[in-house]
Amino acid sequence: MWPWEHLAVGYLLYSASARARGRVPSENAALAAALGTQFPDLVDKPLSWTLDVLPAGVLSHSVFVALPLVGVVLLVARRVGRPEPAIAFGIGYLAHLPGDVVPSLVFESRPRYWFLLWPAVPRPGVDVSDPIVGPGAGAGLLTHAAYYFEGYVGALLGPRGALYVAVELAVLLGAVALWLRDGRPGVATLAALVRSRRETT
Repeated sequence: MWPWEHLAVGYLLYSASARARGRVPSENAALAAALGTQFPDLVDKPLSWTLDVLPAGVLSHSVFVALPLVGVVLLVARRVGRPEPAIAFGIGYLAHLPGDVVPSLVFESRPRYWFLLWPAVPRPGVDVSDPIVGPGAGAGLLTHAAYYFEGYVGALLGPRGALYVAVELAVLLGAVALWLRDGRPGVATLAALVRSRRETT
């Protein structure tokens, strides 16, 4: 999934969770949820696409890393009396992982989920001793992004593309509508950060 798709799904899930617990998403929690939805890619893509030390999407996309990490974040947050942003981060992070399986369920003959169980389950058809795998490995961030975006556009032009776009638009619009209903949490904090930076420059 692309960043905006992860963000929309993660926010929908976090907002629903907050409301189920009698809360409304706060500024900090909404930003933490947003960070959580992007966190696996912020870690794994530089490790693979820029630094060439691991296959793409294996370290923080693995449940063997994600679950303990989220657990530690929750424990620390409870100790300091700020559990809600940690819950939001955890929901956003854990929503990301199955989200990356969805495109293969829609567009490919077999779902790709091996990365969720890495290193217990290696990438299929790849020599597990090879630390760098995948098309264009080592080519850099922009080359990789262009490669995957080209594949994404090609998939959208295929027979299942129209349905995928329709569902994606519904999810995106639903997330924006819910975020507006929640009072646009996160905007005030980001605006304050921008103002403070302008004042210091």
